[in-house]
Amino acid sequence: MAKLETANVAAGNATVQKWSVRRLFSEWRELGIIVALIATVLAFTAIDPEFLSGYNLVNIVLQASVTAILAMAVTFVIITGGIDLSIGTALALSAVVCGLLMSQGYPLPVVVLGTLAAGALAGLFNGTIITLSGITPFVVTLGSMSIFSGLALIVSGGQTVYGIPPEFSDLLAGRIGPIPTPIVIAFVVLAVASIVMKTTKLGEYLIALGGAREVARLAGIKVGFYTAIAYVISSSLAAVAAMVTVGRLGAADPALGADLLLPAIAAAVMGGADLNGGEGSMLGAVIGALLIATLQAGLTFLNVQAFYQQVAIGVVIILALLSNRLQKA
Repeated sequence: MAKLETANVAAGNATVQKWSVRRLFSEWRELGIIVALIATVLAFTAIDPEFLSGYNLVNIVLQASVTAILAMAVTFVIITGGIDLSIGTALALSAVVCGLLMSQGYPLPVVVLGTLAAGALAGLFNGTIITLSGITPFVVTLGSMSIFSGLALIVSGGQTVYGIPPEFSDLLAGRIGPIPTPIVIAFVVLAVASIVMKTTKLGEYLIALGGAREVARLAGIKVGFYTAIAYVISSSLAAVAAMVTVGRLGAADPALGADLLLPAIAAAVMGGADLNGGEGSMLGAVIGALLIATLQAGLTFLNVQAFYQQVAIGVVIILALLSNRLQKA
């Protein structure tokens, strides 16, 4: 009898432990992607200990900074139940505007405001069309993706814009103490975006739109207005990423951003953003971007050819998304 009671207690403890772990993962949405990131770093370090060097880790975070900003940008839209396929070309258009203003000798405040205005107008275009027409965000942003790309080429004359003053590059691509400036900018964006989503009415309303749009409308939330605001924020952050990119490259290429769309969306979704809306994590989006950058850096470190890298990264993204899906089940 005593043995039976002991077995029952042990089984009960195992059940409690199992549910505690499951509850931990469900309550802290970023935990799964953090575990995946740590496992990836440890795996590459086991193959080559040099992977864990300070220089390499800083370089990975630096490479992830622009993708992280774009992932947070698109998270604002995904939370509302939308999608922004134009975010990469909005970056390109903003970058060209930034480059042209800098090459014409405009002062830095004008350049920053002009670049942010270009991004905000791109987002306003998306939000307005989606709100007034009722066309799905996928279709609208698919069209605007082509529009913004064409505008970037038209404005730049189809040429890369040079003549970026060294002072601008030093400001946005230099260092603040020992930390590269793009990393600082990405973490500032993370802090502000997290505060907006967790402590303001704007964040509450955006989540409400994605959770139950009709209920939000009946509750008095201006659905069209806040939908447009989400797209304005998204493209404005793309403009921030554009300035960082121009600073790092010392030039503005109208083809910038074409290869950043899928990593940005993948990072956002891996970090906990639900494509059906209503859920999203800014911290998770940043960690997702770090995971993708770590995979790219690790495979490059091991001299894996680029096309094999694409396959490997695609497989890991699918596995991470499957893990998220099972975690929510």
